[in-house]
Amino acid sequence: MQEQLSDVERIQKQRELVEAMGRLTNRGGGTTLAGRIIGLLSFFDKEEFTFEEIVEELKISKSSVSTTINHLIETDKIEYITYPGDRKRYFRIKINSRRKFLQDMRRHVEKLQKINRLALELKQDKESRTAKSISAMLKSLAFFMDQMDNYEKKFLADEV
Repeated sequence: MQEQLSDVERIQKQRELVEAMGRLTNRGGGTTLAGRIIGLLSFFDKEEFTFEEIVEELKISKSSVSTTINHLIETDKIEYITYPGDRKRYFRIKINSRRKFLQDMRRHVEKLQKINRLALELKQDKESRTAKSISAMLKSLAFFMDQMDNYEKKFLADEV
């Protein structure tokens, strides 16, 4: 059974997850700040943050936060809402469907396949170490695509 955390301990653990998301996003090719903002909007109990609250919580410059927020909105990761009588924008994580996530993943894998196929075609020695590695990658990507198809048929039939 999980022990009960105090509010201070729980918030500290949420902050640690925000930092972990920043590092993970950075390792995946995104910016640490983008990951931290996504983590903040996803992992904290508070689900909507003003621009100023994001700046204060993450201790980052306004210009960096502004640039990153604009990118996250453009890439459909976050959105903002407004309330009547309040001039502030409230940012929140955009809840994307599992189907959209799968479509995005599929596009990424298709791009990887295309690049690897072209690279393999250009290899003079198809039996070289790197050519064999590219061939193995293509087989792995094809398997992954099949698994995504199976997942979609089995688990996404109910999603609109």
